[in-house]
Amino acid sequence: MKQQTAAVAVVCALFPALRSQATETYAETSAPPPRVAKGLNVIVSGMLAPERERMSFGFLLGGGVEVPVGYGIDLNLGMSFQRLGSLDGPVTVVNLIEATAARRAPTAVFFGAGLGPVFALGKVRAGAKLFAGAELFHQQAVPVQVALELIMKFCDDDAALRCPAGEKQTWLAGRIGLRL
Repeated sequence: MKQQTAAVAVVCALFPALRSQATETYAETSAPPPRVAKGLNVIVSGMLAPERERMSFGFLLGGGVEVPVGYGIDLNLGMSFQRLGSLDGPVTVVNLIEATAARRAPTAVFFGAGLGPVFALGKVRAGAKLFAGAELFHQQAVPVQVALELIMKFCDDDAALRCPAGEKQTWLAGRIGLRL
């Protein structure tokens, strides 16, 4: 009987101390640190483009500054350089301005566009690219990006901006890379 009374007394004496310790722990960990945008970053990617009977390979190097714009969205403004092999010769795209919007989440869905010259088939033409994909581990030290890109060049040979017969105008490529 004495042991039961002693156990009840100990539990009653410790309960307020345990409760205050639990409250302090909860108060310390209840507010996670705010997520911040990555800031300056560099993108390094490998590219694959299906073309007729084979796969063409290439790479993309880019950089930018990521800033939060509200509503759970991060905006990345920057530039990029990419080169893609092709059956008709290499294709080089220099995006002088590129904008990417990404949802702020552990796995971020993103989309974007870029503008700049396209060097292909011995000619320099105005061009653009549209891209969309997912970034795994967004806002971590080394996120992984997987994306699909549509590269377009605009020919000024006719009013519809179509290129002459035999001159390729669009390329579709997939890319996977790291954003450092």
